Amino acid sequence: MASEYLKPMLDIGSPRVLNCNVMTRRILAKDPQAKTFFSCKPLNNLVLIKDTDPFAKGSVIGTKLYFPFNENDIYEGGRTVFAHTKGVEQALIDNFGEGALPKDLLAADMRILRVLDRLPSLDPFLLKDVFINEHIPMNPDYFEVSKELWNEIETYILKGFEPLAKAAFPDALSSDEVARKLVETIWEGRDLETLKPLIMAFRLAPGHEHETFSAWKGIIFYGFEHERMVDSVNELSAWLQELKVPVAAGSTQERLEIKTTIETVKTHLQDEWNAAGRVLKEYQSSYDKMFKNRTGSSDFVKFLQNSSQAYETLGNCLGKVGHAIYCWDATTKRHPDRKPAWEQTLELILLLDKILEEQQKMSSSVSWS
Repeated sequence: MASEYLKPMLDIGSPRVLNCNVMTRRILAKDPQAKTFFSCKPLNNLVLIKDTDPFAKGSVIGTKLYFPFNENDIYEGGRTVFAHTKGVEQALIDNFGEGALPKDLLAADMRILRVLDRLPSLDPFLLKDVFINEHIPMNPDYFEVSKELWNEIETYILKGFEPLAKAAFPDALSSDEVARKLVETIWEGRDLETLKPLIMAFRLAPGHEHETFSAWKGIIFYGFEHERMVDSVNELSAWLQELKVPVAAGSTQERLEIKTTIETVKTHLQDEWNAAGRVLKEYQSSYDKMFKNRTGSSDFVKFLQNSSQAYETLGNCLGKVGHAIYCWDATTKRHPDRKPAWEQTLELILLLDKILEEQQKMSSSVSWS
């Protein structure tokens, strides 16, 4: 990672970043006895980043572990390895020393990493929800979700589940209390015996029921996030559209290259946003056919059976867009009309290009990078 990119790439606020290093320092400054994210103390110096693994077969959204060279200043640089990499546990031991990572504590921390690896992004809501469902005690200060926002998201998701509960469980029609409990059971996605009518109705693959219910909930969550991001995406798109490369920016060739990069950023931003929109449109269309228009269930059943892929696509696309919006806002908001000096604007353009770039596939063994 180039040093000029590190601060906005690692800062708290992006849906693709969990900056354990900075957050742990803040938390311990308030309460030295507070529970930290990881049980092994050195692991709390890490920054977790969601990214596409270029070495994996297919499009794999993984959790990249960023090891800063200087734990007191993570922006000086570092090296990374994906959490799903074979031998990552040994890589952690080699980096920090066996004595610093007690076996029992490391086992618990590896479980946390495996849980995180199932998520397509690191949105605080998803983090908080997955640890609650996995019954892993976590310090809530790591998940900056206000009670008001949590309730708003929860209501939005539960509303999406309600017609499903009433369709699969006739008893739910007779009592709001019964319906509410069933919706909460769908939310948790663990009581498979109670959910058996739903599982059978949607022909969910045996052994993948929990994965499907989690993806289903995640898709509804990303629908909520998509609605919240519309204005910001439009603002960023307008900013890019109005961007002018000054004559003093370099030679004719250099200016042409910058203009080409700007066009690439605009295209990739729109492509990621549109890809997310297509998935959500497909979900809503199939949902409406089954529950609103009552014209058939086949499209919804088919969508649900492939929900894990849809969930990953949404997390990757909206994660990229959200990260780009965060970096753009953090860089420009302090400047009149969002116009920083050209040098800073150019750095931002290059950063957005890096965030939104199409992942290149490579064939190699996984190693430190």
